[in-house]
Amino acid sequence: MIRIVNALFVATVVALGAMFVSCNNDPDTPKVSVEISDVEVDGQGGIVNIPFVLKGLNGVVPTVEADVDWLRHFDARASLVQCQADANPTHEARTATLKFSFGEELTVDVPVVQGVADSDFVINISSVSAYGCWANFVPINHEGPFFFLVVSKSYFELHALTGDFSNLYQEDLEWLQALAEYSGYSLEEYLARAEQMYSATGEKVEMRYTDLNPETQYVAYCYGMDAQGNRTTDICYKEFSTTIVKTSDIEFTLTVDDIKEHSAYIVVTPSNNDYYYWTYISEMDYAQYDDYAVMDTMINNIMAQVASGANIYSIIHTGVSAQVPDKLWSGTKYHIIAWGMDGKGTATTPPTNIGSFVTLSDGVSDDCTFEISCPEVGQTDILINVKPSKDTTRYMICPVEESICGAYGDEQMAQRLINMEQARFDQQFYGEGVDWSNAEWIFTGEQTKWGRADLEWTFEAGKTYRIYVFGVDANGTRTTQIARFDQKAADIEASDMTFEVELIQDSWNHPIFRITPSNNDEYWLACVMKTEYVDWYRDTDGSILDHEMMHMLEEEYFDGQAKYYAKQGESESLFYWSSESEYSLLVCGWSGSNTTPFYEFKYNTPEIPWEESEAAVDVDWKLFDGAKLAEMDPMVWAGYEDNCIIYIEYTPNEDAAHWYGGVWLPLSYYELGVDHLVPLLKDDAVSHVDISWGRYTGLSFDETYSLSWFAEDAEGKFGAWNYVEFTPCRTGTDSNMSEPYDFWTNPKQNGCVMAL
Repeated sequence: MIRIVNALFVATVVALGAMFVSCNNDPDTPKVSVEISDVEVDGQGGIVNIPFVLKGLNGVVPTVEADVDWLRHFDARASLVQCQADANPTHEARTATLKFSFGEELTVDVPVVQGVADSDFVINISSVSAYGCWANFVPINHEGPFFFLVVSKSYFELHALTGDFSNLYQEDLEWLQALAEYSGYSLEEYLARAEQMYSATGEKVEMRYTDLNPETQYVAYCYGMDAQGNRTTDICYKEFSTTIVKTSDIEFTLTVDDIKEHSAYIVVTPSNNDYYYWTYISEMDYAQYDDYAVMDTMINNIMAQVASGANIYSIIHTGVSAQVPDKLWSGTKYHIIAWGMDGKGTATTPPTNIGSFVTLSDGVSDDCTFEISCPEVGQTDILINVKPSKDTTRYMICPVEESICGAYGDEQMAQRLINMEQARFDQQFYGEGVDWSNAEWIFTGEQTKWGRADLEWTFEAGKTYRIYVFGVDANGTRTTQIARFDQKAADIEASDMTFEVELIQDSWNHPIFRITPSNNDEYWLACVMKTEYVDWYRDTDGSILDHEMMHMLEEEYFDGQAKYYAKQGESESLFYWSSESEYSLLVCGWSGSNTTPFYEFKYNTPEIPWEESEAAVDVDWKLFDGAKLAEMDPMVWAGYEDNCIIYIEYTPNEDAAHWYGGVWLPLSYYELGVDHLVPLLKDDAVSHVDISWGRYTGLSFDETYSLSWFAEDAEGKFGAWNYVEFTPCRTGTDSNMSEPYDFWTNPKQNGCVMAL
């Protein structure tokens, strides 16, 4: 609730301090005065209405500036000013001053006082766009864990029919219980991991939501919830609406010419000069997705490129766009999907299927056939025998796990396998000079090969594999029909394998362990994690719950790809951990799941070696308003009008062999703190490494960032750690923008530009 204090009293007794009069000594000119009351704002924030009475000037609309960032979005009219107040996230009242300027005639300061919120939480919503927002959930009068979420207003109202919100809470609880059961956890275990909607520590949370719908009303809400799912507070909520997307009326025309087995000449012609994007997708993939899923996936890919420094205007199109993709699958139907898209990555039209075409089928030049058998079948490997009808035919052997094949036919799978290997050749994955003409895994004559040990494919116990065999020439073109044999790997069996572990390199962030199994024929997995996380998976006697731990590792630690991390025999393995913490190295036998109990080895990690060297780098940085840069040089800065640009100069001392700097979120956003930032700063793909100047071009106003830097000497010893937080502000007395100048056309000799 927002209250204007003493409004009636001020209107009648303005002499007590609420009337402001300009200095005007001309008796023939009426004095200019304004009556504005002091303002008191409720701790929950909201819309602030500030009426005023102006005398001596007719119809003048004031400009208003605040000396704080929690008052924003001012809308001034002839007798009323409105603004938005954030909720007060503290336990004390806070003050501000509004500066009203009525031209050159009169400037007045109006005091503002915001009280303390009387609820358990305050919720602040910021950076609202058509598709997302930042939501800040801050506990004020509540200590302990809490649940938080953003839902549509229609859903919220439908399930919040009673004054105590019992319906909404019951829906939330049943939903969480279902998610926990699906994930194989108890509710308590699941909540401890559900950081996207549960604060297990009770600390404040700031979440970015990116999948909202444009021009839609939403509600952000939260309430106390203990680890057993019991609600411990009232529900606190805040309404907001996403913005409108500026739409386009663009339409598309498609022409496809010169269609071949693996290429086509595709031309997309728009009806106007608005920006847009288009992509092609095979019939097999298209059957699994709708147009919106295709669009969303491509937009995410594009914005990932932009985040890595690409210019979005070099990716999206305006005017006629022509491409010749040359790695299409033969005999396959392709669809073309197009949509309008602006320079911020926002779709300005719905996605549209604008046409399709079919590539020509490959001709078969060799009538060789293949007999396939599997004389031995293990849990993690399969012995494959291939007998070709011609000894001179060159061929591939490819065992692929059945679920990966999906809806692809044998011809499409063969082409996918060829495309995969072509990409590896292009990347010199097998070494320089290796191609289709000399790759060791292209065979002739009868062959008997282990799928993993010889061909380097991976296997899991109990799963079925489709073994594809087909001829291929020295240019990567399929020459024969496709032979296929399906074989299931052996079911998993328990093992008595044990392990010896030696820490051979101790470091604050990347130790190396020598792991020696008692059986060199079996496969094993190893991982490193904080001991406190391992404790979540212990039985009452302190032993590790093997099934629960393995489920978590497969889904989260190894991201569903544990088979690619399995090793055989003795190995020296590098891991990553954070400084000054207790960690556990876990090792187990593996064959699609763990075949042995988990063996645990505990270690206390060393601290980061700061100030072991005199190496240092001085940093000078400035912030620039993208709108002002665009006014000076629209060719360079068009599209950055809503952004802040930071320009950083680095001056290393004589002891610095390397130096690092970069802009990231504040340390409080990263669970590992400085341990998280140091590797990022040393990555020249995302930070400034050994350069004299650099820029980040995608900062948002009124959002807090961190700038950190350090240097190291020739022996790899670190100097001092430097860290500062800053919030770009373009308006009012808090503005920290520098005057734009020509730093971008005449930079220092070496530098780097990063998109944030």
